[in-house]
Amino acid sequence: MNTHRYIARIVLEADTPLFVGSGDSSLLKDALVQRGFNGLPMIPGTALTGVLRHSILDVLDEKLEEKSKWEQIFGYQERNKGVGSRLRISSAYMMVNENQVAEGLHIAIDEKVKVKYDNLPSRQHVRIDHKGVAEKGKLFDNDVVYKGTLFKFEIELIGDKTDENNWQEIINKIHGPLFRLGQGTRNGYGKLKINSIKSKIFDLTNDADFNDYTDFDASLNNDTYLGDLKINDLDQSENLLNYKLELTPDSDFFIFSEGYGDTDVDNKPLEEEVAFYNNRTIEFDHQTVIPASSIKGALAHRTAFHFNKLKEHWADNLNTKDDKARETQIKLWTGIFNDAVFELFGAEGGAKREEGAHRGKVIIDDLYYSDKELKNNKIFNHVAIDRFTGGAMEGALFSEKVSQLVGVHKIKLEIVIEKSSTSQYVIEAFENALLDITKGLLPLGGMTTKGMGIFTGTLKKNEEAITQHHLKIDSHE
Repeated sequence: MNTHRYIARIVLEADTPLFVGSGDSSLLKDALVQRGFNGLPMIPGTALTGVLRHSILDVLDEKLEEKSKWEQIFGYQERNKGVGSRLRISSAYMMVNENQVAEGLHIAIDEKVKVKYDNLPSRQHVRIDHKGVAEKGKLFDNDVVYKGTLFKFEIELIGDKTDENNWQEIINKIHGPLFRLGQGTRNGYGKLKINSIKSKIFDLTNDADFNDYTDFDASLNNDTYLGDLKINDLDQSENLLNYKLELTPDSDFFIFSEGYGDTDVDNKPLEEEVAFYNNRTIEFDHQTVIPASSIKGALAHRTAFHFNKLKEHWADNLNTKDDKARETQIKLWTGIFNDAVFELFGAEGGAKREEGAHRGKVIIDDLYYSDKELKNNKIFNHVAIDRFTGGAMEGALFSEKVSQLVGVHKIKLEIVIEKSSTSQYVIEAFENALLDITKGLLPLGGMTTKGMGIFTGTLKKNEEAITQHHLKIDSHE
């Protein structure tokens, strides 16, 4: 008998930019975020439920009894059999200040804040092929919600006293490192952290709890009867590989480009505003971004190289007599058709591999640096030289701003891999790619042919230092 109601109100903070797509586009952007009735970004309850359900059920394929228990909680439908869900999750609505959720028509929204969220930052993406150049027709852009934005939602579990452990596991999953929302969660987006939790377990056999539950206000702005729930640090390392890189730029300068310039230069580093909640409003700070997608792209290409080396996929082995066969062979060894890239970095539906589309296992977050930590005030000028005269070509002057660390000495990059069913070949290829970064052999960002983006540093795997591979794998295994 369902004698208990487990209720929590959770405030989530976007620890990286967030992109929960609406499926719409505009004249200026290829993809727009989901918005509520008031025009502010929101997260549909279906998105929250789906991510939570998969984070629990995906790892229980072989534990049929445990899987059956969670299906009874989340609900399921198989032909004419099924049960309704005992778990109810509301949509998550944006908070317009530290204490108030944007719900209802009467909520006052600072006009400056409204203008900011009406015109969200845009991110550009382009796919690079195995030759290191952009693929035709693969440029696109999308909205992102500012890092630092707060959202609040409610979750309720209907059950009895025996559901206390299940309730705690649900809260733990929301607090876990793999709970990420929206699109681009493997490209630096969608990392969320719990800002606060207010919770209460209502025992409906108790008169006082019964009366409190019947009087409970559905508004997310009224948390009467709920108490603060302490957020415990969780050990989520069982199915994860954690890598930490501490990198120092060799030439002092580097650039992760925005793709266009400003009034001073033709090209500049990627910069975005970050939201801060202060004095009952939202303020914004301009910061420099190192996008995870730039690092991921370089790692994917170098991982393919090391995997081909382990597998002895040499250029000498290519079919030199049949051009079509040679191109097919090259395609199978590079890009998303390379086995290591496919397994670690995923592939979309159009990949046309037998295994089908799947998301990647490598998780990298965007990095943000304030003006006190990183400056973008150094300008480099370039000019194309006429090979015949040795002089400058008319109209070929180009200038770029570059980044320089000032308040910090190292870039600290954390990478997480879901290690389930990942082969040792693939792991070694990936770790060799990471080691190449720390040795200055794999430049990151732009202007890498002009001396920029070369880093050296250290690599740790699950807090243990890695300097070189001692692992020997039979390449014919």
